[in-house]
Amino acid sequence: MRCIIINKKALSIIFFIIGGLALLPYPFLMIANIMQIAGVRSEGDSALLLFVVYAFVIVSSLYLITYLVCLILAIVKRKQGFLLISAIPLYHLVLVFVLLLVWFLFE
Repeated sequence: MRCIIINKKALSIIFFIIGGLALLPYPFLMIANIMQIAGVRSEGDSALLLFVVYAFVIVSSLYLITYLVCLILAIVKRKQGFLLISAIPLYHLVLVFVLLLVWFLFE
């Protein structure tokens, strides 16, 4: 049985590709976020639910900025912390999905 060893640079590129694929539905997500902000709130919404909803809207809207900053930093700092920088957008995506799950649990 052969063990496949992937070097750090290849793994970083894979991380950036996965993070870039998450940008494909981003325009639709931004439209939904704008509609969520503009929508009318019902009287019975709890403060915790509103916090989770707005946290999701803010964090998911900032994903493009996180991805671009990490991509620029990875290009500038090719040798230092390349793997860590390329993993930050994936951590951001995990945070978005956790907030989405919490939102669904509160609904």
